[in-house]
Amino acid sequence: MLFCADISWDHQHRYTLKKDEIAHITIATTESKGLDKSEFFFRWTLLVGDRVTLLVNAQGYPHQYILYKKRSLDRVDFQLLPNGESEFNDKTNLLLVLSDIDQSKKEIDFDIFIQDNKKRILVDFHVPEEK
Repeated sequence: MLFCADISWDHQHRYTLKKDEIAHITIATTESKGLDKSEFFFRWTLLVGDRVTLLVNAQGYPHQYILYKKRSLDRVDFQLLPNGESEFNDKTNLLLVLSDIDQSKKEIDFDIFIQDNKKRILVDFHVPEEK
């Protein structure tokens, strides 16, 4: 029941993507002397009913997920930085959630939630270019 507690999200954004349209997020850490940047990309490639195949490139590592429009199967969690001294209070993570599927337009809404309790990162949500 601990995970049911309200989490304050420091950054939030919604992407509405068509098939193979790429969402891009730049994350810069404020902990080092210079700003270390990492890139986070994702896109969806296949829609079957309420099931979406998602390709993610997080910090240079490719991942593939199948998300369902069902609670707890509709999300993927990524740790952006190692936890600090307090594992519960010093988290810096990104939660990607499948929010809505528009079958008629072939568009899918994804919500991005980033928790950064110690303000250790700067986030830039890039808007996909219109074709």
